[in-house]
Amino acid sequence: MKKVLIVSFNPIYPLYSGGALAQYYFIDELKDKVQFILCTEVKTEKELENIRMLKEKQPNLKIHYTYTNQNKVRKSFTYRLKKLIKRVLQVKKTNQGSPSDADDFTDNYFEHVDHVYSREFTDMLLEVIQTEKISQVQLDFYETIDLCWLLPDAIRKIFIHHEVRYKRLTLAAAKSNVSEHYKQFLIDKTEAFERMCLQKMDHVVVFNEDDFSIIKEDCKNITLSPYAIPKELIIKEEISPEFNKFIFLGGEGHTPNKLGLFWFIESVYLSGTASQRFPLYIIGDWSEEVKNKYRLRPEIVFCGLVEHLSPYYEKAILVNPVLTGAGIRTKILQAFVNHVPVISTRFGAEGCFTGVNPSHIVLFDDAEEFNAALETVDFKDLTEKAYQYYQSAFVQSNLAKIRYEIYN
Repeated sequence: MKKVLIVSFNPIYPLYSGGALAQYYFIDELKDKVQFILCTEVKTEKELENIRMLKEKQPNLKIHYTYTNQNKVRKSFTYRLKKLIKRVLQVKKTNQGSPSDADDFTDNYFEHVDHVYSREFTDMLLEVIQTEKISQVQLDFYETIDLCWLLPDAIRKIFIHHEVRYKRLTLAAAKSNVSEHYKQFLIDKTEAFERMCLQKMDHVVVFNEDDFSIIKEDCKNITLSPYAIPKELIIKEEISPEFNKFIFLGGEGHTPNKLGLFWFIESVYLSGTASQRFPLYIIGDWSEEVKNKYRLRPEIVFCGLVEHLSPYYEKAILVNPVLTGAGIRTKILQAFVNHVPVISTRFGAEGCFTGVNPSHIVLFDDAEEFNAALETVDFKDLTEKAYQYYQSAFVQSNLAKIRYEIYN
């Protein structure tokens, strides 16, 4: 049996995000052919509980982790004073703009291109490689990209590129009010660092054709390896008899969700007939600041995190107004297989259609296209074609074979 060590700091379970789903799908699909071992960090009780749930779902998955319970660590007076000063200094900056002003260029996470790893984690990772006799390591997400410089040269390095970072920043630049010089500075240094790390990898995996074409020249080997939806997330087996609401899936913590939702509400949903037709249900974790922004709009409903999507899928049309990012749109695939019709921006549907005018998904880039679709589209027919498209384009046996062949 092939053996692969996965390094990821993203929770693999529960399946609340596209990233988790993308990782879990192959761990589950290939569990009888590949011995997967996971190395990760745990910093909170919630993350520890996630590890316990993952172990219950995948008892054959070996899991190694470092654990620092940050919820219980006592902070020094100096630390707390620094945090207070920082918070005070940020008040002015925060008050200068509305929630919709936030973007990747105002998020200090994107100011740096590399990552900080604890000594405990790096020591554990190298020890696991030795004790488990690992010959190939799979690095998931950009947050692990520079671990290629830690791993021994003899280790085969497989990088799963969920999102091309400099592509995301380039796309986000058009929507950002930050100075052009600063935006280009972040894009250029991110691209240089990202390309340098990709050249260090032995094999790179992407989820869509565009990402493939962008980075292929920097990769020794590159494979297009999309994923499907795990069986436990397929919960709706019939097309709804009618449609009377829009749903948006995604939390505020992912900037493309925030940018896309604000753009859709302000430029599309409230600009024409859309809001007079159906209410908009927003599923995900959003701040009180954002909720207050639309508190006088009863047709806009913030549902928070929900345990089950079943009642929200019923009679719903999924709206996906994503404008930036990369990868493949998990929420769209999840809608396809659950018999939910989808209206999406063209970029937001990346990896979920081919050609210019697909028959299984409605594409829009402005209010006029969106409202015209509501007038003309047969959503029952659209839903059936979307399900058929998913079944033909994401054949599970084919997807599993492609990923399996990447491993030595």
